[in-house]
Amino acid sequence: MNEPIGIPVELAPHDVVERMLIQAAKGFALLGGAALLGLIAMSLVSIVGRKLANAPITGDVEMMQAGTAAAAAALLPYCTIQGEHLRVDFFTEKAPAWLRRPLDGVADLLLALVMAVLAWRTGLQAIDIREAGEVTPLLSIPVWLPVAALVPSLALTAACAAHRAVRDFVGEEDGQ
Repeated sequence: MNEPIGIPVELAPHDVVERMLIQAAKGFALLGGAALLGLIAMSLVSIVGRKLANAPITGDVEMMQAGTAAAAAALLPYCTIQGEHLRVDFFTEKAPAWLRRPLDGVADLLLALVMAVLAWRTGLQAIDIREAGEVTPLLSIPVWLPVAALVPSLALTAACAAHRAVRDFVGEEDGQ
């Protein structure tokens, strides 16, 4: 339990596909982080405006709900490509690497499948919501926009998990 989870992603050798996935995941994470910071600032301005001047930002809760979901989803690919998801490894903690690696591969493969299904179904849901013309109550933001914003993050997370699964099954650890 005291050993680090892995070597830093910048120090490990990577193939071309993994380098592209890392760069895309970093870009998504930076956009997600910037969006979260912007939402925090907007919330702060709204709260201060509400308390001091009785002038909150109209629709701040709507923007917070839609933005937080998309921003949080944008952080998933980076976490996935680095293999930093929470794992229940109580039973495999002391297992040798030759046993842990395929088990990690199965976990990554399951994650890839779940994320691919989520991306697919979320995309279909965005289409349905768009066709229904649903909008938010205060700002009339089309609800399909934040739902559709989830799809690229979910798809990239699936690709990152699939790449890790292949790497685990082939026997490469941290790009070696």
